[in-house]
Amino acid sequence: MTDIITDTRALLRLFRQSGYADIHLRSGDYELFVATPGGGANPLHAPVAVEAAPVPAILVEAAKAEQLVSAPHIASFVSALAVGSAVAAGDAVARIELLGEPIDLCADQPGLVTEVLAEPGALIEYAAPLVRLLAA
Repeated sequence: MTDIITDTRALLRLFRQSGYADIHLRSGDYELFVATPGGGANPLHAPVAVEAAPVPAILVEAAKAEQLVSAPHIASFVSALAVGSAVAAGDAVARIELLGEPIDLCADQPGLVTEVLAEPGALIEYAAPLVRLLAA
């Protein structure tokens, strides 16, 4: 245990002297994130994608219309609601990040999330489809 503490202290000392804004290290099951004030966002707090059960066929057949929620900018995809989530008009269904600022993308109509078309952390193009909704 003392080796880890000694190594971590030495790393922190070097980090303070380096002028870096943040550092993220992974080694086996050990993970460390350190940032100065104004440094980067902690990747250890990033949302985790959750797999949901497939949408039942009866709900798919009952749907009247489909809506795609698309990217309004070139940005990074952060997260989306899980497949099977019910949403109301105006509810946030996905989140992107542009120049470090989070942007929530909302549904135009009530519906059910049937597919998430992007992976968290992916760079997305303008107008890229991100989430598929079936109207309620």
